[in-house]
Order: sequence, then C-alpha cells, then structure tokens
Amino acid sequence: MPPRPRRPGGGDGGDTTTGRPGGGDSTSGRPSQQHGSIDAGNGITSAQTGTQTLFEQARPGSAGAGQPTAPSTAELRQDLDPTPRPGETPEQAAARVEAAEAELAVREAIDTYNGLGEEPPRLNIGQNDAAHAGDGAHTVERHGPDVPLNRGDAPPGDRTIEGRIYGDPPWNRPENWSYRWTDESTMNRTVNDYVRANWDDIRSELALNGQFEGTFDAGHRVGEGFYNDGMHGSGPRNAHYAQTSYVTVRLRLVPGDPPGVMVVTAYPSGLP
Repeated sequence: MPPRPRRPGGGDGGDTTTGRPGGGDSTSGRPSQQHGSIDAGNGITSAQTGTQTLFEQARPGSAGAGQPTAPSTAELRQDLDPTPRPGETPEQAAARVEAAEAELAVREAIDTYNGLGEEPPRLNIGQNDAAHAGDGAHTVERHGPDVPLNRGDAPPGDRTIEGRIYGDPPWNRPENWSYRWTDESTMNRTVNDYVRANWDDIRSELALNGQFEGTFDAGHRVGEGFYNDGMHGSGPRNAHYAQTSYVTVRLRLVPGDPPGVMVVTAYPSGLP
C-alpha cells in the first residue's frame, strides 16, 4: 500500500512559476492552508476548533461560550459588515468579521468534504486529461509512456524525455529530472492505489484548499528517464538514464454538486 502523503522535494521538473527546488509541473506551488486566522494544516477538525476559539473571543456569549446554537449562515453573513455595532470598538468589529469569514470558509469546506464522499474516485488518467485539458491537465502529453525517450527518437522540435534535461523545445527550460511512465496500466494503477490509501487526507485538503500535492515511493519501478548528473555545479548538463519508483501527484477540486477531482499531473519523479 502506498505511504501517506509526503511533501515533494524533487521531481522530474516542469512548467512551474514558483522556482520550487526540484522543478515540477505546478503553476501555483503548494496551496496555503490558512483561512484568515484559522490554521487548516491539520484538516477539518483543526479548522473547526480554530473558528470556535475566534468566536469565543469575538462574540462573547456565542457557541462555545454558552449560546445554545451556533450562529446561522445568515447571521454570519451579517457579521461580515465591518461597521462597528452599538457598543463595539473598531477592533471588536474587525475580530467579528474575521471570525465570520473563517467560520463561513470552514462550513463551505465541510460541505465540500462531505460532497466528495467516503469512497475515492476511480481515476483514468487518459480520460481525465481529455476532459480537463483546458484546465491544465497534461500527464499523458508530458509524462505518458508514448513520449519519445531519447533526443534522437524524434524530429527536432518534438518533445522528448531526454530533451527536457537540456530545455529542448517545446520544453520551456532545462530540468534536472525528466521521466515518463513505463506503461498506461502502471500509471493508472499507481495513482489510484495512492488516492485510495490516502483519500481522507486528500479530500480534507481539497475541501480546505482546493488543491492537493503528494510525493511517494510506490515501492516498484514506475518510470524511466534521465537525471542531470551535472547538477549542483558539478559540471555541464549531462543526461544520465535512470529508472525510478517515486511519483508526484497533483490534484485539483472540481466545484459542483457533487464536487469532483481532476488530476493536474501525475508523473514519475526524482528523489524527494
């Protein structure tokens, strides 16, 4: 069974705009786990506990401080008005707004979490990419088993796994790792095994942040490609063939009723 999510510290490189070490295919980097003053780093329960503390501070007599019921959503929307109420200082009004914003965000996240369901989705990467190409899904295009491996395997200007080490077009820059999946079956099975084993963590983060990222060791060969053995200033760029068991998965929430999940990218990666 794949291990629980681990933050990636490496990968095959990609079209990032964040300058994150190890490259990658993200255009947004690691999503924030902060809703106002609520730290959602430990999931839904942590966020709920944080909002209760804010209410006790911002609304004396509120739920958690003796009020029989929590404020309704309508009351929370009224609390978003920053105008101080009679007897309220500007600081107290600001605290009320902050508490209401955090509670509304957590309630929305809980609805999304429940909407995603207890059973993980069964993902087909090819179908996912076809359905969400306009939203940036690109696993098969950039990391699929049919992407030519060596620079000499394709005409100039065509994408190759080795060419990514050097930044050959259409890659937009050089990377230190570049791998492709060994085959379609391994790609789908590995991603689905990981999502199934970590679904509660995944849906919690999707609900809170709208994105999820994890890197893991699948425990068996999943991809082949190249790493730059001239990295870290040890010499000029030089693509060295290698195989890998590491995988990076990036998922995004698809809003709706019920909400869904899309795979932005899933690729064999370098050492985390």
